[in-house]
Amino acid sequence: MITAIIAAAAISVLAFFFFIAEGDDLSEAHARTRAQVLNAFRWAIVIALSWLLIPSAASQTGPDRLGTVLGLALLIGATILIPVRWFVQLAGRVPVWELRRTKTEVSLLANKVRLGKGAVPVSRLEETISHIRAIRTPSTAELCDLLAAQIDDLIAGRESWNEAGRRSIRIDELSRAVWPYDMPPPEVDPDEATFLWRLYRHFGRMMEMGSADPTPTELSDYSEMMTSIDEFRRPDTLRFIDAVLQSADRWLADPVVGAPWISGYGFEALGPDGLDEVLRLWRRDAVLWGAHLDDEDRLALKTDLARHATVAEPESGAS
Repeated sequence: MITAIIAAAAISVLAFFFFIAEGDDLSEAHARTRAQVLNAFRWAIVIALSWLLIPSAASQTGPDRLGTVLGLALLIGATILIPVRWFVQLAGRVPVWELRRTKTEVSLLANKVRLGKGAVPVSRLEETISHIRAIRTPSTAELCDLLAAQIDDLIAGRESWNEAGRRSIRIDELSRAVWPYDMPPPEVDPDEATFLWRLYRHFGRMMEMGSADPTPTELSDYSEMMTSIDEFRRPDTLRFIDAVLQSADRWLADPVVGAPWISGYGFEALGPDGLDEVLRLWRRDAVLWGAHLDDEDRLALKTDLARHATVAEPESGAS
């Protein structure tokens, strides 16, 4: 019996140390309090089984003892091996940190969709929007709405170059307010980020004007944008601007009926070096983080969110 008591005490000590270690892991995962409660209940069961069943098994004799010991070992072992992540999935995370995980997931999904249409099932994207709306709170409303709008436009295949850049900058602004110590630093200083954003935006406006069937007014505006892009000419932007102007001249001289100047995110129209220059200048969204959004940008964001809210309301009512 003394051996049984020592064994039960040893398991209890181990259970206590595992409980402390896993409690730290759950805290770092920002799990809800109920996840900690579930984990405590798990280890309480282990300790209770140890003190109730180990002495009981030790007091038995004959062939029944081996079966009881094996059953006891399996029962305690199965309880110990329950993955902690199950408790996180069952209890959920603190909403603001669940949003942090979801934000990262949205970025990964968006990149997959942009690289290849159909790379992510529409049902998966719709589930993500539903999840974003479920964890939306008054303090994170704009951030959640921007993330949902991004996925919604990807589903519809209507995300524009400028909307993507503008949302990325604003999402980063809001994220730094929500998680001030958990965001990577911007890749460039605010002045450089603003310069890159305004060149990005200028190029995006040219893409919008170079539509499949431009009006005379749009063609005139397009020509003016070609001239004004030279304001962004620097040693590191020369090749990109030259590629844009050469491509624009070719399109104006011989536009393809029913085809826009640039379609999607391929940039083949810019020539063999065009895509390389786009990737070099805007290799990651992080080069735009910290850019100054002017009044026009913020109005565009507000209008965009209002458009998505109008679309979402009938869907909510139908459900």
